[in-house]
Amino acid sequence: MNAFDKQPSRLLKFFFKVPVWLHKMGLGGWERLVGAQWMLITTQGRKTGKPRDTMVDVMDYDKISDTYYIEAAYGARADWYKNIQSNPVFEAQVGRRKFKAHAGALTTEGASEMLVQFYRSKPAYTRSVMALAGIKFKDEDELRSMGRNLTLLAVTPEKE
Repeated sequence: MNAFDKQPSRLLKFFFKVPVWLHKMGLGGWERLVGAQWMLITTQGRKTGKPRDTMVDVMDYDKISDTYYIEAAYGARADWYKNIQSNPVFEAQVGRRKFKAHAGALTTEGASEMLVQFYRSKPAYTRSVMALAGIKFKDEDELRSMGRNLTLLAVTPEKE
């Protein structure tokens, strides 16, 4: 059982909401100061129908295909992920760019390699985020193995 198999504590949930609030106050983009890029996702609640906001890491962006790669740390159990399963089109914002989007899961192998690539480009950030979730790893092989258990998504804008 890895740390992402457990639900986050109330304190950790509060901590995860702070970037959303800052972003909604017009302070989005500050995450670049710590070497990160985030995506604000607004889904439609599958039970309530109300808008639900969450912030996720952008692990990579492919300009040619206009695809953002993000992680669902708590996988298929994450409420926002379940909302996307129920209502596949959602609102996304990266920096000042806002768009309607949809997402598809990466293969297990693709997720493993994406996680290692993210670590190589942002080692300190990756270690600190993983430590927040109670996860430690010693090397890229262990990280690659852990990546097989994570849900990574390819997010693309809806064609108009």
